[in-house]
Amino acid sequence: MAAAPEWKSKKKDAPQVKTKKEVEAAWNKKINWFDEVIETATQANWLYEKFGEGVYADVPGLCKIADRNEIAEKNYSLTPGAYVGVTPEEDDGVDFATRMKEIQEELQNLQKESDALMDKILENFKELNL
Repeated sequence: MAAAPEWKSKKKDAPQVKTKKEVEAAWNKKINWFDEVIETATQANWLYEKFGEGVYADVPGLCKIADRNEIAEKNYSLTPGAYVGVTPEEDDGVDFATRMKEIQEELQNLQKESDALMDKILENFKELNL
């Protein structure tokens, strides 16, 4: 008796079925890659905004070149904050004291409203004999 041809004796390979965990892992890997690309682009954009000309410049709150005399004046302390300072804040045109008073008044009104609602809820519970 003749042997069956080789192509007939082999079973066809079943298609690979991925489990839910494998699919999720693959998607998470892709998502992480995109997150890294977005983070890199964000950082590159930030650097371009600070050093777009490709030339070093002192940036308050970020970097500064200090000479030896300046370092000596600061008692040879190399703490970055002693040199770079802080980023200047933009004035938003809102008076802090005035705005804080407005917020406090709003909070007091909300507290009164809350108290009134709590009293109403307690009345309703009494009516329901709870």
